[in-house]
Order: sequence, then C-alpha cells, then structure tokens
Amino acid sequence: MKIGVISDTHDQRLRILEAIDIFNEEKVELVIHCGDWVAPFSAARFSALKCQIKAVFGNNDGDRIMHRERNGSFVEYHDEKMEIAVEGRRIFVTHGHLPQLVENALKSGKYDAVFSGHTHIAHVKNEGKTLWLNPGTLVDETNEKTKGMSIAVYDTATNNAELIKLRQL
Repeated sequence: MKIGVISDTHDQRLRILEAIDIFNEEKVELVIHCGDWVAPFSAARFSALKCQIKAVFGNNDGDRIMHRERNGSFVEYHDEKMEIAVEGRRIFVTHGHLPQLVENALKSGKYDAVFSGHTHIAHVKNEGKTLWLNPGTLVDETNEKTKGMSIAVYDTATNNAELIKLRQL
C-alpha cells in the first residue's frame, strides 16, 4: 500500500494543491499529515484527495477546535501523536516539536516506521530496524538548510519511502 506523507504545509495554498495532485496521481490509499497546517482554511483544500487523510497537530496549529469543525468530515485528527497499523506495518506519527516523542518511538522497537516533521529538513533514514521519515515542508526556504519543498510516498510492502520534490512556483 502507498501512503502519502506531508508536513508543515503552513498555508501554502498552491503547493498544497500540487501535493494533492501528486498523491492522487500516485494512487496513494492514505495520506498522513504530520502537523503545522496552520489555518483551518488550508486544510479544507485536502478535500480533493481521493483517499482518507489522518493527521496530528503541530506547534503552529492553534485553533484545533476550528480545524475539527471545518474539516472533521474528511480529516481524522489526532493531537500530538498517532499510532496506526496499516498492511501489517506499525507506524508512529508526531509533528516533532516534542522531540522526546520521536526519540522514544525510535528507541522503543515497537514501530516499523516513524513519521515526523517540524524541522522542515526532509530525510529518509533507518534508526535500527525503524524507518524514520520527515517529508520536509511546503515552504520554499526557511533557512540555509531547508531550501526546496517536498512530500513523500511510503510503501508498506518495502517499509521504505521516496521523497518527491515540488516545483518552484
């Protein structure tokens, strides 16, 4: 099963639409958002996805009640963390602004994959037997380390992920 993974969308309306197009073209069956949507109106754009979306909140998602009221019909929201099992894979999801959650999940040995965001630095790496994925951000430049926008597609069959760069607008 292919899972789309996205984080730190920060109200980037046009880039959200590009990411949705990619996820739909890739025929992902689930999208995981690792937080920092920011405004509830930006999450509404995800209604164009052709699959379910599950999400955690980040440190810039202040109005959680409004997110749930406006978008709860198509987004399954969780607070700071989420544990899911998909196609035999155990996955832990958090935004990353609480680094102890990420560290504990990686060290626990309970998960096949850990998805987090927050740093805006995309990576796919292994920590022991656990895949650690940060899909990056939709912000084109946060600082010297975070130039470029990306999302990811995770494959449950291989327990691996591919980073996909978005085009500059």
